[in-house]
Amino acid sequence: MSRALALALATALSSCTLRAPIPPPHEPLVGTPAAALPPPPEGRWEEAPLALRLTRYTLPNGFRLVIARGEPNGVASVAFVSAATPRWDRRAPAVVTEWMAHLMLRATGADREVVDDLLSREGFAPALELGAVGIRLSDTMPREELPRFVRALDRTLREPAFRPEDLARRVESYSDRAELELAGAAGLLDDRAPSLLYHASDPRAEGTRARLAALATLDVEALAARHADLLDPSRSALVVTGDVEPQLVLPFLGQVFGAWPARPAPSSGPELVPPRLADPSEPRARVVVRPALRAYLRLVERAPPFPHPDYAAFLVLEQLLGGMFASRLNLAVRERTGASYGFHARFGASATEGAIEMETAVDPPYTRAVLDAMLAEVRRVRGERGGVEAGELAIAKARARELLLARLDSSLGLAHAIARRIQIGQEPGATGDVLRRIDALDERAVEAAARAWLRPDRAPLLLVVRPEHLGAIEAAGLGTIEVVRPREGR
Repeated sequence: MSRALALALATALSSCTLRAPIPPPHEPLVGTPAAALPPPPEGRWEEAPLALRLTRYTLPNGFRLVIARGEPNGVASVAFVSAATPRWDRRAPAVVTEWMAHLMLRATGADREVVDDLLSREGFAPALELGAVGIRLSDTMPREELPRFVRALDRTLREPAFRPEDLARRVESYSDRAELELAGAAGLLDDRAPSLLYHASDPRAEGTRARLAALATLDVEALAARHADLLDPSRSALVVTGDVEPQLVLPFLGQVFGAWPARPAPSSGPELVPPRLADPSEPRARVVVRPALRAYLRLVERAPPFPHPDYAAFLVLEQLLGGMFASRLNLAVRERTGASYGFHARFGASATEGAIEMETAVDPPYTRAVLDAMLAEVRRVRGERGGVEAGELAIAKARARELLLARLDSSLGLAHAIARRIQIGQEPGATGDVLRRIDALDERAVEAAARAWLRPDRAPLLLVVRPEHLGAIEAAGLGTIEVVRPREGR
C-alpha cells in the first residue's frame, strides 16, 4: 500500500467517528413514574407455613394410596415406594437386592409373552432408587397419561422376567466399568472409602472389589426369590402428586393395586442391619502416591440419618463446610490463595445412616496447608477456634431452606418427599417440620450437632499426593496411614 493511499484510508476512518448524537427516545423508558411506585416493604415478610393437601386411603390388602393435589398445569408425578426389600437386610445380600431392582425393569413377562423394557416402550422414563430401607420408582408425565403409566408400572412390578442372558450382559458391562475405574486413583479411593468409615462386618463397608466378587455367585433364581419379598402390599404405597383430582383417580388406583394378593401377617419382616463404625485401630487415611498435576483431598465423616433430630442442622453444616460459595474454605482456597477451582461439601442421609464429604483438588504445593485448613474448619464448626458466626449462619440457613423448598416445588420432588416419609413410617405431611427446625437453629445448636457427629481427629481421609509431598502428610499427625503406590499405566 502506497503512503498516499494509507493516509487517505486513515483520514476516512477518522471521519467515521464524527457521528451525530443518538436522539432521545420519543417514549419514556419507564411507563410508571418513580413517584407513583410503592415504597419497599418494611420488616420481614411473613411466610405462610408449608401445608400439603393430602388425600389418603388404605386398601383392604394394606396397600396405601396418597394423593397431593397441586397446580392445574396438566402434569402429574407418581412414586411407588416399598419397605419390603431394604438394601441393608439380613435376609439377602445387598448385591442381590440391587440387581433384582434394576433387572426387574428389563423384561416383563405374562402368558409366555415377554416384553423388553415395558415402561420405556410405553414412552416413559422412570427413575429407580434403592435406598437403605427399600425401593422407590418414580416418573412425571402428562396428566392424561397417568392411567397408562399406572397399568404399565403394575405389570412391571408384578410380572418381571429374570433372564440369564440379561444378567450375564449386565454383569459383563458392570465388571468392565469397575475394572477400568479401579485402575485409576479415583477408583482406588472409592473402593476404599466405605471400609474407612464402617466396620468390616457392616455391609456398608463393601467396596467395588467386594461387589465384583459377589457377582460370581449371582443367579436369576436368587433375584426371583428376592423379588417375591417385594410384592407385599402392606409394605407398599403409591404417591400421586400434581394436577390430579383425588376423587377421580382413587377408584382406578384402588382397582389396580387392590388386586395385589394380601399376605398373612409375616412372622418376620425385613431385618435392618444397623450401621457400625470402623474400629479405631484400622487406618484412618488412605494416600495414593502419584505424580498427578493436582492433589486431591477428601474427608468422609458420619452424619445423622434422615429421621434424626440433627438432620436439619446438617443441612446447614453442609453449606458452612463448602456447599455454598460463601463458605470460609471456598473463599480461602479459591478466592484468596487461588490454590483450587473450588471447595465442595455434600451431605446425604438415608433412613439408617448419613455421611458428609468435603473435597477439593489443589495445586500440589498447597496440599498440606489445605489439609490443615479442612481439619481446622471441622473443629471451628464444633465450637472451637471462634465457632460459627451469626452472619455466615444466616446465609447457610437461607440457602439450606431454599434448596429444600426448591425440591418441593415440582410435583416429582413433592412425590419423593412424601414417599420417603411413608417408607420409614413417618407422617407424610410433616415435610414442613424440617423447615421449622432449620429456622429455629442458632450458632450453639449447630455447633452441638457438629460435636455429636464430626471427629476432626478420626474422620477418614482419602488423598492423592505427589511423591515429594508425602512426607508432609505423614508428619501431619493423622494417625495410621495406608500408603498406596499404584503401578503407572498408559
